Amino acid sequence: MSDTSATPDTIIGIDLGTTNSEVAVWDGERVVVITDDGGGKILPSVVGLADDASLLVGEPARNQYALYPERTVRSIKRRMGNEETVSLGDDSYTPQEISAMILRRLKAMAETHLGRPVGRAVITVPAYFNDAQRQATREAGQIAGLEVVRIINEPTAAALAYEANHQGQRHILVYDLGGGTFDVSVVKIEDGVVEVLASHGNNHLGGDDFDHKILEHLLEHLRIHHGVDASESRQAMARLTRAAETAKITLSSAPFARVEEEYLLERDGEPVNLSLELERPDYEDMIEPFVEETLAAVHTALQGAKLTVSDV
Repeated sequence: MSDTSATPDTIIGIDLGTTNSEVAVWDGERVVVITDDGGGKILPSVVGLADDASLLVGEPARNQYALYPERTVRSIKRRMGNEETVSLGDDSYTPQEISAMILRRLKAMAETHLGRPVGRAVITVPAYFNDAQRQATREAGQIAGLEVVRIINEPTAAALAYEANHQGQRHILVYDLGGGTFDVSVVKIEDGVVEVLASHGNNHLGGDDFDHKILEHLLEHLRIHHGVDASESRQAMARLTRAAETAKITLSSAPFARVEEEYLLERDGEPVNLSLELERPDYEDMIEPFVEETLAAVHTALQGAKLTVSDV
C-alpha cells in the first residue's frame, strides 16, 4: 500500500510500548495506524532468535517466549536508561540495541506503507521517564536509523489526540493501563498547550499481571481436577498462557469465557484435556487488588496536581 499524499520529510509517530508497539503517520487529513503484512496494527515488543539463529521480532518472538525464554527478550522498556545488558542467545545487548530491533521493524512497516524510505520519528515515553531513559530512547532510534525529532510524554500525546480542538483551559486525567506498566497523569491543556501537572503509577503492573491471575486459576484447576502440575511442561505453559490472555480479552465484553485445550499433556499415558468456564465476577475478584491499586494512584496524582475529581 502506498500513500503518495505524504511529503518526503514525513515524520512517523511511534508508541514504543513495554508489551506492544505501534507506528502511525499523518496522511494530510487524518492519522493512519500502519499495519503489518497480516493486517495487524500492534507489534508485540518482543525480540527473539529462531532455531536457525535468525532474528524474530513481534508475534513470532512472542509465540516462542514460553517455550524458549532463554532466547527471547520482552519488556525491555523497563530496562531503558540502565547500563545492564540482556542475553539473547550467546550474545549480550544493551536495552537500546534491543529496542532498536523493534523500532527497525516499525520503520520497515512504515516504509512499506509509504513506498519510500523513512528517516524521522516522534516517539512517546511515559511521563515518569527520567533524562537517562529519554536519552536511551533517542539512542535506540538512532541505532534503528531514525532521527528522533522529539520525545513526547504519553499523556501529552493522548491529550493532543483527544482534546486538540478544545478551546480554553481544561484539566484531563489520562489513565494508561498497558500490558506491562501503569501510570495516571493529570494534564492541563489550554489552547493547544499541554502541561503534565502530576503523574503516578507502577512500572511493574499491567495486563500481563491480569493474564497471570487467569493462568494461576487454570493451573489450579488442573491440579485439583486432574492431579497434574502443568507448570512443569513448557508446551502446556505456552498454550495456557495464550488461553489466559484470550479469556481476558473475551471477558472485556462477555459475561463468561470458555477455555478449551484438548490434549494439553499426558498423565500415566492418558491425555489430559482442559475444559472450564470462567465467569466475569470470578475474574473481577481475581484482579480487584490491581484495580484498587490503580484507583489509589489516581487519587495520588490528583493530590499532586492539587485538584479533586470534580475539577477534571
